[in-house]
Amino acid sequence: MAEHNQDLVLDLQSQISIDADPSLLSRAVVNLLDNELTHLPPESRVIIRVRTSGDSAEILIEDNGPGFPAELRDRIFDRFVKGKQSKGHGLGLAFVNAVAQAHGGTISISDGPLGGAQISLKLPLSPVLTA
Repeated sequence: MAEHNQDLVLDLQSQISIDADPSLLSRAVVNLLDNELTHLPPESRVIIRVRTSGDSAEILIEDNGPGFPAELRDRIFDRFVKGKQSKGHGLGLAFVNAVAQAHGGTISISDGPLGGAQISLKLPLSPVLTA
């Protein structure tokens, strides 16, 4: 992100445990961050928060970019859906959605507090093991 002159802020809560396939979850997060790199103009700000929200772990990505086009919002997680300026194949967010669903979670988009997009990936917390 530094190469694109983008500001990255991390706000990470510690001690969060989920049961997830590390490879799939890693690829899903990489897809989300790759979208940030690809679609944000230089000097944009990206905030990544990892926290608990009820009985879920939440990865929240906010930016101050242009946000998602209105005509794509209802189908942004469908396969082959992409913006007019996108050079991709429209599979990245569909993959992230599939990973979320496979783990009993959800993903959603909205307008963020910074004026751009906000993406929320929620996955169930691991049950607390008692001795």
